[in-house]
Amino acid sequence: MPAAWAAILTGILLWPQHRAGYGLGHDMVFTPRQPLSWASVGLGSSSPRAVPVDAVVSLLSKLVDGAGIGRVALAFPLLAVGIGAAWLLADSRLFGGIAATGMAIWNPYVLERLALGQWAVLWAYAALPWVVGYAARMRRGEGRLRPLLLWTAAASITPTGGLIALVTGCVIGIPQHGGNWRRWWLAAGGAGLLQLPWVVPALVGTAGLTSDPEGVTAFAARSEHAGGTLLTLAGMGGIWDAEVVPGSRAGPLAVAGLAFIVVAALVGWPQLVALLGRATVVRLGTCAAGAFVLSAAASVPGLSAAMRWVVRTVPGAGLLRDAQKWLMPYVLLVVLLIGAAVARLAVLATWRVAVAAVALAGPIVLVPDATRTVHPVMQPVRYPVDWSWAAHTVGHGGDVAVVPFQSYRSFAWVPGRTVLDPAPRLLPGDVVVSDQLAVSGRVLRGEDARARTVASALGAGADLPRRLAEAGVGWVLVERGTPGAVPDLRRLPLVRAGPELELYRVPGPIDHAAPGVARIIVVLAGDAVAMALVVALCLPRLRRRVRYPAVT
Repeated sequence: MPAAWAAILTGILLWPQHRAGYGLGHDMVFTPRQPLSWASVGLGSSSPRAVPVDAVVSLLSKLVDGAGIGRVALAFPLLAVGIGAAWLLADSRLFGGIAATGMAIWNPYVLERLALGQWAVLWAYAALPWVVGYAARMRRGEGRLRPLLLWTAAASITPTGGLIALVTGCVIGIPQHGGNWRRWWLAAGGAGLLQLPWVVPALVGTAGLTSDPEGVTAFAARSEHAGGTLLTLAGMGGIWDAEVVPGSRAGPLAVAGLAFIVVAALVGWPQLVALLGRATVVRLGTCAAGAFVLSAAASVPGLSAAMRWVVRTVPGAGLLRDAQKWLMPYVLLVVLLIGAAVARLAVLATWRVAVAAVALAGPIVLVPDATRTVHPVMQPVRYPVDWSWAAHTVGHGGDVAVVPFQSYRSFAWVPGRTVLDPAPRLLPGDVVVSDQLAVSGRVLRGEDARARTVASALGAGADLPRRLAEAGVGWVLVERGTPGAVPDLRRLPLVRAGPELELYRVPGPIDHAAPGVARIIVVLAGDAVAMALVVALCLPRLRRRVRYPAVT
């Protein structure tokens, strides 16, 4: 029943995906065939924030069309988190599992991240209940390391997800009363190795290790109603982008949701302790409290200044911006408390009808306009034919610079939403785009030195061809119909002009901007270690599925 309910809710949220086309909305970009480039494995000039997810999608798209990959990428986390929440409450009554399933899928955190197109972050959220469950089993000496590490690997397709799964698994799995520390160290070490695909490129890359501290303010959690930022976070909302927030979050339903969470915490805590054990619940509560503080820090005076200092001075601390994404352990705890509270109340025969109604309809009633927010972003698109010829034309002879030189686009063929520039995930080779972000009128400094060099070359006037060639740029692609300035490119030969795209060739010898051999070896070695670990974890299950004929 929880699995069926998870499938129904997933189908409702992703209903527009039944149409043909590719997912393209805000941060979500799926293309017919995503090429494997240096940037896909963190060997580009930008920070490895989309590593290793870009490499995974690139490899899969060599076997499956990007439309299919996109649908699985969106549906899997919703199904996995719904079933995983019910699995953690498997010893409760049926209504408890159904309530946890519904709330795990249909809550402000998931809906807002889905509307922002951040499907990879939701993979980490989906893996979290399984990481908690298997880490608790490992602590009790009942489970094996393999499923724990496999779910950690699923979460680790992004740096944020990898860190959350690593910390949560380690905290939940800490042995007590003379437990098996060797297993804990093996699990922690394995989870650490799974982070190598993004850790190693970050250490040996050419991008700046520190970030613009203004990003702390720009991406801070924001208030969605009169209760303020802290109460918004307590209600599982607070994303920085107001465009993806359901309108109901500003009204009385948000207050009702907070009251619902408070009652669930009071009623459900004893039941959750009985179901999962005090040690697991207390440790999950500790992770949830830390996640809440981290999510709120950028919005609290004093803590905000400390966050700005950390981002400005500590290498890699730019991950801390977009603070609300770290809230997922707290969200999971709230989901489990609601499921446990429903399970406890379902014992009372006179309340069963009301409890059943709350279990099924509660999450939907609290955010009734979820589909109005999510569906526009889930509408698939078809790439104009210009993109096809550009992908076939651009190849050897230098990288591609895309103008207008900015990160996000507004195309007429993608109505009603801004989108991340699809060129880096559609064109072969390395594509240079601006990594500066404009948020609420504030332009954040980028970390990619090469992007700054190319931006300077594009404004060089008569010296433009030489400057681009020195920067390793052999092609300039103009995307029409989107806001932004286009430099004077008359000094470059025009290869082709279509209704959507114009392609120019940079004449003369191009300085090839490939990464150094030592850097390639180090990064690919880290990838090989993580991949070998994942393969080793999968082999026992694959062997059990293969049946060999008897030898006579």
